[in-house]
Amino acid sequence: MDYRIPLRLVIVTISLALILAACGDLEAALPERPTPVPTLPRLPSVTPITPSPTPAPTFTPTLTPTPRPLVATVVRAANVRAGPGTSFAIVGTMEAGVTVTLHSQRDDWFAIETTDITGWMFRDLLELDPATERAVPMDLP
Repeated sequence: MDYRIPLRLVIVTISLALILAACGDLEAALPERPTPVPTLPRLPSVTPITPSPTPAPTFTPTLTPTPRPLVATVVRAANVRAGPGTSFAIVGTMEAGVTVTLHSQRDDWFAIETTDITGWMFRDLLELDPATERAVPMDLP
């Protein structure tokens, strides 16, 4: 019997061995074989978030300044009128040095009040600082 291997068979075998060697991992090159039971992708894990309690609002008292009464001092004895002008009736008189509370103003007249009398006095009869004068509300006719 002749045990010579044909040259062609040797060349094909060597070529096939070289090709397979160049492929690296032969199993990795083959397509996946289906499994009998389908596999599902793993779902991501969920870490529950524990809500932190919302702190209760703190009460901060708002300090409301106590309004100071607007006051003036009578500079000389004068009449107190029922309205803002000399045409109004005299309702009383005021001595110099008396402190009066100012409620409103119209032109050069101020609505004043004491514990005894309420009425109107002319600006020149009162001593008051400019800031107080600006703070007295206007009385519209």
